[in-house]
Amino acid sequence: MLGRMNVVIVGGGEIGSQIAEALQHSHNITIVDTDPDRAAAFEAMDVRFVHGNGADPEDLRTAQAGRADAFIACTINDDVNVLACLAAKGLGAKETMAFVTRKRYVEAFAETGSMKTVGLVIDRLLWPQRTLAKQMVDIVRVPRAVISTAFADGRVRLLEYKLEPGDPFLHQPLAEVRLPANVLVAGAIQGDAFVIPSGRTVLAPGDKAIFMGTANSMRAFEARFARRKRHPNVVIIGGGNVGFMVAEELQGDGAHLTVIEQDEARCERLAKWLPGVLVLRGDGTDLELLESERIEDADALLALTDDDAKNLLVSLLGKQLGIPKVITRVGRSRNRRLFERVGIDIPLTPRTAAVQEVLNWLHLDNVEHLASIEDRAEVMDVVYPPSCKVGRIRDLGAPPRSLIGAVLRGDEVIIPTGETTLRHGDHLYIVTTPDNVGAVQRWLGQLQSVY
Repeated sequence: MLGRMNVVIVGGGEIGSQIAEALQHSHNITIVDTDPDRAAAFEAMDVRFVHGNGADPEDLRTAQAGRADAFIACTINDDVNVLACLAAKGLGAKETMAFVTRKRYVEAFAETGSMKTVGLVIDRLLWPQRTLAKQMVDIVRVPRAVISTAFADGRVRLLEYKLEPGDPFLHQPLAEVRLPANVLVAGAIQGDAFVIPSGRTVLAPGDKAIFMGTANSMRAFEARFARRKRHPNVVIIGGGNVGFMVAEELQGDGAHLTVIEQDEARCERLAKWLPGVLVLRGDGTDLELLESERIEDADALLALTDDDAKNLLVSLLGKQLGIPKVITRVGRSRNRRLFERVGIDIPLTPRTAAVQEVLNWLHLDNVEHLASIEDRAEVMDVVYPPSCKVGRIRDLGAPPRSLIGAVLRGDEVIIPTGETTLRHGDHLYIVTTPDNVGAVQRWLGQLQSVY
């Protein structure tokens, strides 16, 4: 989907507004929402606002959904999102995406699902809670890691650690540090600033260091910070969809799991679905309950209720009890920095990853935006164009505040140095700040125009 597109977004809440903000300057955006008061939030944007119901064909005609190159339904109501996409497809929308929170919709619209067999099609279903659960499981699996993610079908890995006294690689310029083979420092968060490292960069306790390397090298690298436990002890506060999916995945790893949930009926279902998991009915903010169950012995605590305030309190209690890893679900993206300021190391929101998935789905710029690093930096996958010069990285003049962390050439992963030669068709995994993405794209464009 290249060129200027007509994009219709049903739902003017946090997700809809973030998508609109990202697209407004390069595409024609229409927002549809049932709340007329939401129009004020879009007055400063170059978008069109339609007061209407996204599941009503007449309102969709008013929004010109039939001319949409991309139609995105991201309200908080699954049924509205699904009906809106089906109606828009019937009106002529080219591509449709629905946000959902229930597995049954994902299954129904799969290739062999019941809806597809009767001709009802939604091009993409996005389940943000599932994405969040997978992200959390990856972090739990690696002791001390604040971020754990993989690219290139798992062949390239990225790990972020909050550095402590006694950790390796501290107090000396990176040029003098002997990192393991096929591992590099791809970035660092020092205070509130994200730093693309140079040979002069010095890491200190309290910094967050981002390492990137091949899968095999990074598996061995983990032990430099902490060894994996064969059966970690994990406590989950909140047995909703995210809590259940996390528990289900970690149970397969052999983890010792405790789930604390307030709703009695939900506890009964969890106990049935998760045999071998200790399911307790109770309030995760009840310090007496936490102490009676010796929660302080946990290797990881996950605060996964639907209430940001409760998750914050649970997380602070976990930190007070000395639990090594506390992972917190944050419903509202704007609350994330607040959580960080009060000492929560791993606040995660499903909405940030969801918006990124939408932008990748649209294929806006021949760049795939793979991951966000605490909203301060991102990892891009760029294919080195055939019209660019083949040459050494040090000679190609990559823009400041960017770093090529890995190169995928066919099936081979290369952790590059300045002497590495880039070839046509290489996948470049570039770490940069969000405001510098345009500079990276212009750099590639300049290389094509010059050569």
